[in-house]
Amino acid sequence: MEQTGCGMGRLKTQIVEIDVNDLIPADWNYKVEGTEEDVIKLANSIKEDSSAGVPAVREIKVDGVDKFEVIDGNHRLTAIKTLGWEKVPCENFGVISKAKAIIIARRRNHKWFEDDSLKYAELFVDVVLPEYDFDTLDNFMPETRVELEGYEKLLNFDWAQYEANEDDNLSEKNLKHISINVPEETFNLWLKWNERCNIILGYRFEAKCFELAVVEAMNIPEESLK
Repeated sequence: MEQTGCGMGRLKTQIVEIDVNDLIPADWNYKVEGTEEDVIKLANSIKEDSSAGVPAVREIKVDGVDKFEVIDGNHRLTAIKTLGWEKVPCENFGVISKAKAIIIARRRNHKWFEDDSLKYAELFVDVVLPEYDFDTLDNFMPETRVELEGYEKLLNFDWAQYEANEDDNLSEKNLKHISINVPEETFNLWLKWNERCNIILGYRFEAKCFELAVVEAMNIPEESLK
């Protein structure tokens, strides 16, 4: 099925079923390699839905042979192979440059909007848990078992009392301001740390998340820092 647009110069793509043997991973893939456990979880997720989504590919030649380079979905390709799939639907961007492939991959992998953790926790507890138990979800959901259970705890937390106490504590302190510039990767790690503190510990203020990060860092043995 060809996807076309009204605007001039809009890229045309096709959803096509491709033999897994004709798919090759991008040697320039900048995503961190997953652990064996990560790959198993991803494979379980794909198996649960009987779907790997739609990996994006471009057409290239390897030693004169036509192949499809996976520009988005390299980890899914690994998981698909462990499942023994022979074919998979892909979005074919055709013959495009490596530069074009990289910026397509970057935009497709980027998380454009943050989660509303409380809203998701409500959906998770009210809609998901009546149908799925934690043991089942732990097999294929991206969160850890502790994070999954944290959603339930999140709703049981008395936010009104916590925020009142937190405001009181902050107002009593001689507050200092910290401002630093960090790479996007570091900033994204900070967002994940904040979300984890929110879900597991119930922290609602960045100051508390930062304090815990510093305390944990101070506990690292000196020998490990050399």
